[in-house]
Order: sequence, then C-alpha cells, then structure tokens
Amino acid sequence: LQRVEELAALRTRTSRVVALRRNDGLNEGYAGVLNGKKAFLQQDGNNLQFSEATAEEITRFIALDHDLPAIMRGLSKDAKLAPALKAGKGIRILRQDPWECAISFVVSQNSNIPRIEATLQKIREEYGNALGEGIYSFPSPARLSQATLLQLQKLGLGYRAQFVKNFADHVSKHGDFNGLHGKPYADARRLLMNHLGIGPKIADCICLYGLQKLEAFPVDVWIKRVMTSVYGKEITRAYDVSAEKVSAEKIAEFGRKRFGEFAGYAQLYLFQWERNVGKK
Repeated sequence: LQRVEELAALRTRTSRVVALRRNDGLNEGYAGVLNGKKAFLQQDGNNLQFSEATAEEITRFIALDHDLPAIMRGLSKDAKLAPALKAGKGIRILRQDPWECAISFVVSQNSNIPRIEATLQKIREEYGNALGEGIYSFPSPARLSQATLLQLQKLGLGYRAQFVKNFADHVSKHGDFNGLHGKPYADARRLLMNHLGIGPKIADCICLYGLQKLEAFPVDVWIKRVMTSVYGKEITRAYDVSAEKVSAEKIAEFGRKRFGEFAGYAQLYLFQWERNVGKK
C-alpha cells in the first residue's frame, strides 16, 4: 500500500482509540488486532508493509475509502478552520471495531491516556484471547458479561465497572449493538444514551469513532476550549446566550450545523490542533 501521510492517522493517539499500537520492536511500526487477528503495519519509504492482515483489512481500517482530499476541500471553505486542517494534514478517522471502541470510551471517562490504555490491556489479558507475541484480542460482549462487578473493579475500572458491566450484559442479552450501524446518527446517539454511564459526549465519540457517523461532533474540554476561542462570538449570537452559558450540547449542535456531513473530521482536526497548541 502507498504510504498514508507517514501514518499520521496512527500517530494521532491522544484520547482516540487505536487498535494498532506503536511497537518498539518495529521501526516506525505498529502491532495489534484487526478482525480478531494479529496485524502488523510498518512504514518502508513510500510504502506501507503489513502482515497477518489483508490489504483490504488494512485499507478499511485506515479508511482509505474516505475521500480525504474532497473532505478537506469542503472543510477548507471555512477560513477559521484552515490552521487546524494544515496542522493535521493526512489524519483520518480510523475504522475501528465498534464494540472495543465503545467500551474504550466508557472506560476513558475522567481518566488519562496511560491509565486508559493500562486498563484496556488488563481487560484484554483477562478476558480476551492470547494471539501470541503479547497481543490479545478484545473480549466479545458475551465474554465480558461473564465478569462480575468485583472482577471488573479489580482491573482498575473503579466506578466505571458498573457502566461496563451493564453495557456488556445488555448487548450480550439483546445483541442489538451492531444494528446501530444502520441507524441514522440521531437514533444511534439516542439509543446509546439510554445506557448507564453514556452521556452526550461518550455517545458522540462512539458514533464518530466506532460507528463512522461522520456528522457526529463530540465536545470535551479541548473542543469546548478551541470552539469558544475560534467560534465563540458566532456561537453566542446563534443561541443568544453569554459565553459562560454556552453548553457542550450547544457547541455540538453548532459544530454539526457549521461543518455538515463531515463535522466529525472538523472535530478531529480541531481536537488535535488544540492539543498540540496547548503543549507549546
């Protein structure tokens, strides 16, 4: 496969879930699980080398079917968005396993990246399948539902253990999670929010990064900060409220209206830009 902007999509870790993770044993390489199998991806000059996975699987995961140039042309019509688009050139919304993505975002609440990754790895090791070379698959809803609340708490989930347990039990019993793919964004979001521990932000994250609902616009502290900075006056005028009273829901609604069907891409680029600016 031709190189994809030097694997920019994979290097954009932040709080977004990524099934393939940096492997110190591979030069510019990543290892992980795709479709329940080990997968390795490595950059070699202008090419991407991969093993244990098919070209179709890698292409699908990196979302090469997303017409990124066309998406960027559309979003670049918004001059205020230009710096973020330029800074994040090449980043794509990866097509991740919806179930793993959903649980990962539920686990991520009020936590930090190292702790999130450590907790998810414990879940894999305890309830997933060992695939060799220290790689474990993510447990299915049925397998995860077999865990008791106490067992989940011992993995470091804390109060989130109840959220994970309830969600796994429901999906295991009703088997309706995959059906969210075919539902409109608003319906999928609403159904996700029926679950304990899944509010608007987590539901939007699952919709965007797990279900490929590209119009979703998750709002966390980083997005609220950058949207207030860049679009604050327009948002307050649009909703006739003071800056202090602009809610995350209003910002999410503004983002969806402003950026349209690819609002999720605008969100990703703004998020990454704000994170990088904040580190300088």
